[in-house]
Amino acid sequence: MVRDEISGLLARVALKDRAAFSLLYRHISAKLFAICLRMLKDRGEAEEALQDVFVKIWHKAGSYTGEGGQTYPWLCAIARYHCID
Repeated sequence: MVRDEISGLLARVALKDRAAFSLLYRHISAKLFAICLRMLKDRGEAEEALQDVFVKIWHKAGSYTGEGGQTYPWLCAIARYHCID
């Protein structure tokens, strides 16, 4: 998926578009799960963290103000910071 598409999906998620959220999940969940797993080193904890990360994305999507090229790093940062916490 092109990063501009991820940015577009995130903009739709900010409007509480559930279909866009589902597409966003399908396209980036594996990458965010890999971050969680790498940091937590436990599959069960990583799965739980990923669920929490997507809840945060749902709630914080409206606060994203970056350029289209920065969407993916913003999403990865949410995952990383959640795992640190």
